[in-house]
Amino acid sequence: MHRIDDSKFLLYIEPSIDQRSQYPIDDDITKVVEQYLLKSVKGTSDYSNLTSNGSFTEGYGWRGFHTTECGEWSGNSDHLLENGMITNSLCVFYLMYYRSYIPDSEMEKVMNLYNFANAK
Repeated sequence: MHRIDDSKFLLYIEPSIDQRSQYPIDDDITKVVEQYLLKSVKGTSDYSNLTSNGSFTEGYGWRGFHTTECGEWSGNSDHLLENGMITNSLCVFYLMYYRSYIPDSEMEKVMNLYNFANAK
């Protein structure tokens, strides 16, 4: 299930394998998102409820995981970031390998997180 809107859900996307870059982008934006993912709170969210802007339950996980078309595995939890956004374990991977195909609305959210980090 992908989610591209103005909610607090970040990078719940499903890019296709033909959109994958051969070379990863490991820049300051990627590093900031990675730092916040490492400090995140694991749990579950209601990202599949398209009328929700984001509820989060700490400490729980899903029963399984999924893989991208290119074979990258997700974790079994959603992640609550310090700025209140909710993402998944693949967010850094998507920034590194699918950056040019991330929708503008999602890149705006990424930049909000980046600016949040730089304002500290």
